[in-house]
Amino acid sequence: MSLPLLANLLNESSRLGRALISEGDTSVSLSELDSWSVRAIVAALNAVGCSYQLHDGAFNLCDVAEVEDGEEGFLITFKKPTPELAGADTLYLLTEPGLADHLRKGHPAIYWRVVGLSKPIRCKARILGGWEDELPVIIPPATKAPRLLVKEAASVRVVPGDVQHWVLEENHQLDPAEAFHSLWAQFAYESLGWCIANEIEGAAHKLIFKGPPKLILQGLGEDPARRALVTIKDFELLHESVSWVYENAREAEIKHVLFSAEVARSGRTDGEVIGYFQENLVAAFECAKIAYQMSISEITRDTLKSLADLRKAVTEETAKATDATRQTVAAIASALAVGLGMIVARISVALNPWLVLLVMIVALGYVVLVAMSGWHFILVQRSVRKEWQLKLYRFLSADDYEMMVTVPIGKSERVFSWSALGGGGILLLAAVSISAYAFVGVPATAVQKVENVTPASSAPAHPRSNRIFKGFPQSTSA
Repeated sequence: MSLPLLANLLNESSRLGRALISEGDTSVSLSELDSWSVRAIVAALNAVGCSYQLHDGAFNLCDVAEVEDGEEGFLITFKKPTPELAGADTLYLLTEPGLADHLRKGHPAIYWRVVGLSKPIRCKARILGGWEDELPVIIPPATKAPRLLVKEAASVRVVPGDVQHWVLEENHQLDPAEAFHSLWAQFAYESLGWCIANEIEGAAHKLIFKGPPKLILQGLGEDPARRALVTIKDFELLHESVSWVYENAREAEIKHVLFSAEVARSGRTDGEVIGYFQENLVAAFECAKIAYQMSISEITRDTLKSLADLRKAVTEETAKATDATRQTVAAIASALAVGLGMIVARISVALNPWLVLLVMIVALGYVVLVAMSGWHFILVQRSVRKEWQLKLYRFLSADDYEMMVTVPIGKSERVFSWSALGGGGILLLAAVSISAYAFVGVPATAVQKVENVTPASSAPAHPRSNRIFKGFPQSTSA
């Protein structure tokens, strides 16, 4: 007997009420079995090659040969014949009750392999396929977590952590003729309904929409009969609206607010979730899309105004950084001019070298103060931009903000840095050179005086021969 035949036998026993099935990740437990079911299931397990344990009504181990006709209350547990290399991201399911339990409780596995599932169910972050089917690799897309948007009053959370586990891939449809597709759609319908409500209340998991007016819808609950009323058409209607709400992580919050408000406004009275959605969900979805387009128009106008203000601020900061550069360059040029003037004065007259040194120190200090003032302004503006980026310009991505703000202002800051460092270095070198020359160089007037003084060895032997003393008469006597 093959594995599908064993699965069919277990599912049929569950439908007829001959077995209560509890299926875990690696094992299956069958309870409340009668003698006929025990023999049939044991034979199927032996044919597949599964090891099992059989317990009687007193929970004592027994053999199938000891089972007598008419006896009831037997328990069979066996380990599922899953592949040895099965990973943690793969869940193997053998029965319909096992699939229903895992859909109800949730499971983190990405790949669900169900015996008897002939057509896969492809979700954006999960895929359900056959036991041995080739399943493609899934890279879950980023989206807004519904638990961040929906408030839960109960201690046990039921809102899905990732809505992509219940949202189908584009152009993928369920087959009404496939029993597993209908079963999955029933649980997906309930989970997607939780994702669009504003709040989930109590153990009955009532859906609350704040409105106004406030709306309370009765959930599906644990009644299989009520759950079976959900059709694939109902699921597709809800699936379209939920896909629209959560298609973009950045827009999910505003879409959720608009759509939940329209759901509450579309109907007049509280009711049951299936009937209410059948009557009002289409109108609510259309109104939510219109409201979203109107809000986008308002946001667009506000965004354009914010961008205009941002452009003005960037222009002003760039102009101020340019002014700081111009002031620094002017201070450096003035200091160099003063230094050159001191050199000229030192060459022309006997200027005190300590005075030259003092003037160069003052000029250098003035340039340093101007440069420090400009750099302090740049640091303050950086801090202000960092603090206000997330408060005023959250709509801009990091790349857009860098291209529109950081890069242009950064160019002006680099020009200031190059001017201040380069000009300051040149001024420092000039100041050292001028000061050194003031102490070492000799003024031109001093050199001229030295050249005009006649040496004593070349003076005339007799003072009367010296004709440079004007005003004294020369003697004519011999």
